[in-house]
Amino acid sequence: MKVIVSNIQRFCLHDGPGIRTTVFFKGCNLKCPWCSNPENIDFEVQEYFKDGEKNVYGKEISLENLEKEILKDKDYYEKEGGVTFSGGEPLLQFKNIEPLLKNLKEKDINICVETALTVSTEIIDIAIKYVDEFIIDIKILDENSSYKINGNVEFFYKNIEKLLKNNVNVTFRIPLVPEFTVTEENINKIYDFLKIYKPQKVEIFKIHRLGESKYKSLGKEMMEFKDISDDKILEIKEKIKKLNIEVDYIKI
Repeated sequence: MKVIVSNIQRFCLHDGPGIRTTVFFKGCNLKCPWCSNPENIDFEVQEYFKDGEKNVYGKEISLENLEKEILKDKDYYEKEGGVTFSGGEPLLQFKNIEPLLKNLKEKDINICVETALTVSTEIIDIAIKYVDEFIIDIKILDENSSYKINGNVEFFYKNIEKLLKNNVNVTFRIPLVPEFTVTEENINKIYDFLKIYKPQKVEIFKIHRLGESKYKSLGKEMMEFKDISDDKILEIKEKIKKLNIEVDYIKI
């Protein structure tokens, strides 16, 4: 079995606990216009030209070789570190990589996944068996607006219920995007969600334009967004803190 990855990033400190190796899979079922990894939206290897030379986003790699790449860093993981699967939407690959997940667990490698959780419950059943921590983006919970990113609020809630019933470790992240995630309706939906599920910790972050050159290389334009003010970030942070939830503002 082979899968397509765009990058294997080592010594990551913000993709889960400890020192981690982050594997970026190509392919996503959402269409978030603020995405900083546009090369991971498409499932296939993509060609682009830079300085007149042909390059590619993505490469095929066997599960055996991917495991070897992950284990190269095992000595640095210590107790907390491990591998984080990101993307794109990495859970879409979990049926294909289940043999790899099984091998990593047998070698006592901590596994995290960064996900928007808009996948079938069948995939969640696989993930629960192997994943030590889910880092979950809460994007648009307002059903009247979720179409903007091809989201499925019903899937999201069903999967949250399944995860929490199985007592898995969860960290929620909220991307702060004016006119998308930061609307009065959506912030209220997120607040109500957090009030019900009461996670120990939430991370919030604002979007950046570091992926703009990748959009251009793919013949696309990155959408212009209004900047979110520090006052608005503080307002959202304080609103969540009133629920007795720890809130960290992070830079991604």
